Amino acid sequence: MQRFFRGLRLSQKIVLPLLAVCLSVFMLGLVVLGQWFTDSLNQNFSQQIGTFSERVYQDFQHEQQTLETEIELIANRDMLNQAVKQRNQGLLLQILLPLKSVLKLDWIKVIDTQGNVLIDLRNNSLSQAKFLDKIVTSTASRGAHLVDLVDVEGKQQVLQVVTNGIKSSAGLLGGIIIGNLVDDTLLQKIAAGSSKHLVVQRQNRVVAATLLASKSGTWQFPLPDLPARRITIDNKNYLAKSIVFTGASQSLTTTVLYSISLLEVAQYKLWKHLGLLFLLGSSILAITGFLISRTITRPLKAVTQVAQRVTQESNFDLQAPVTTEDEVGILAIAFNQLIQQVKRLLAEQYEANQKLEVYSQTLEDKIKERTQALRQKNIFLKQTLQELRLTQSQLIQKEKMSSLGQLVAGIAHEINNPVNFIYGNLKHTDDYTQQLLCLLQLYQKHYPYPELEIQNAKEEADIEYLTEDLPKILTSMKIGASRIREIVLSLRIFSRLDEAEFKTADIHEGIESTLLILQYRLKSQSHRPQITVIKDYGEMPKIQCFAGQLNQVFMNILANAIDALEEAFQNGICPEPIIRISSAQVNENIVIHIADNGTGIPEAIQSHLFDPFFTTKPVGKGTGMGLSISYQIITEKHGGSLQCVSLPGQGAEFIITIPIR
Repeated sequence: MQRFFRGLRLSQKIVLPLLAVCLSVFMLGLVVLGQWFTDSLNQNFSQQIGTFSERVYQDFQHEQQTLETEIELIANRDMLNQAVKQRNQGLLLQILLPLKSVLKLDWIKVIDTQGNVLIDLRNNSLSQAKFLDKIVTSTASRGAHLVDLVDVEGKQQVLQVVTNGIKSSAGLLGGIIIGNLVDDTLLQKIAAGSSKHLVVQRQNRVVAATLLASKSGTWQFPLPDLPARRITIDNKNYLAKSIVFTGASQSLTTTVLYSISLLEVAQYKLWKHLGLLFLLGSSILAITGFLISRTITRPLKAVTQVAQRVTQESNFDLQAPVTTEDEVGILAIAFNQLIQQVKRLLAEQYEANQKLEVYSQTLEDKIKERTQALRQKNIFLKQTLQELRLTQSQLIQKEKMSSLGQLVAGIAHEINNPVNFIYGNLKHTDDYTQQLLCLLQLYQKHYPYPELEIQNAKEEADIEYLTEDLPKILTSMKIGASRIREIVLSLRIFSRLDEAEFKTADIHEGIESTLLILQYRLKSQSHRPQITVIKDYGEMPKIQCFAGQLNQVFMNILANAIDALEEAFQNGICPEPIIRISSAQVNENIVIHIADNGTGIPEAIQSHLFDPFFTTKPVGKGTGMGLSISYQIITEKHGGSLQCVSLPGQGAEFIITIPIR
């Protein structure tokens, strides 16, 4: 190797390092350029799959909008309203069967307001299937508009459905449900014209796909709202991105798969062209370097060797020998001075870097410690303040309800004694009156012509009217006393508010007593008509519960419903305010529904309904603790659940679920 370098000319030895540096820089530039183009290709593929994902989501939205348009056209047909009103299944079949064929619908179902099925049309593949459509059927029977997804029991099939009410001038007649399968045909229609595949999942199972290999096995698809990532299916690489299409109660996850083979081919061509460019550039640099080397004179050899050693070894103690006083000697002297300056600057820089690193590390540690301490103190103070406000509000609310319970119980007790005395004596009074009237009739029968004084007194007293009206008066008094006893009983039931004992109670009694307390608010007012309360109580047993606290829950929910109906009526949205209360036993639970037909609750604030101190009422009219305390009573003290289902403009419904045991 030494003989080889000794055989080279000095000019060549000067040029070769420069040529190597140039080639290194050129190669580094090509690598950076290639990496930039590779990243651009990756970003382009990611943008393509992101754009296609948005298009897929829009296509699903379009399918949904198409169903909504179709159901509006079907539900507004006069013949359909007449057929539902007459419950004429033949006429319904005559109307809907052609529409199902023309609109290419997989499912049409018509029900009445009681949830009874009038007609159920399906395609052949779904004729024997059982749909998990309890929610959409219940919604349709109430005439509500709902977009949701329905599962097929025992099969990996999902339908996209829309519900709507069937109405006439007389009111709600029933509801209609239409839907289409989310299947391979739909996905092929959406993916037509592209090189991408679609896979639809529901609860970690593949419902439909355009890629047959994805239907077998379990794949780790990326989560929605995350960037696209690579996955391998059947030994093939794909770029995958997931989107979510949500219904009212369920959602579907759709994953877009883009084969990476196209990206790999593009990257291979890119690096191939960059390699050819590197060979061409290297050849040009080599030729240019050797042309320049011929113009370099031999006296530069010593300076070049020192420069090479300094560059390769980073040894700044080296000095170039000064053997001449010409330009080469001046260059050697200047080069030596440069080496010394670089050495001194590097030493100063190294010392400054050491000091700066130590100072930065110390300062960073102190800042982290102070920041962490302040953050922990702030978190502790916020938690303490929140707990204090919550405890204070709960104590105030509990004291108010306890005082109300004691007041109601005292009033009920004071009223009960005289009412029982009156009610108990009315029967004896009635018996005595009947005996006197009977005796009077006997006198009239046996002494039809009494003395003149008796006749005058008889005419003055109007005995015939008195005989007819007195029993009616006693009957009215008896009915009034009985009504007072019922009111006193309801007040005594509601007075359980201050009880803390876990006891057996009748939920219906608590609801009725709460309605009695709120009766003055349900009656017609100067600013609105009477609020109609529709009750649909099912048979269910008494349960172990905190009866007084459940009464408090009913009071909070019903009072909020009345406030919502008053606001809706004032805004001209709800001309006939209605509150519906239904109850039923579902498995081992008791479920109570309390719904109103007001303006509903905006979706943006539904997640905050049960947060402490959250209220939409004006200052002074709400504390934001009613629903929060109700939620704690149901979930923490009874092990149940409290949910709110609401659509804007269609009222709100609170669902209370309490375990029987």
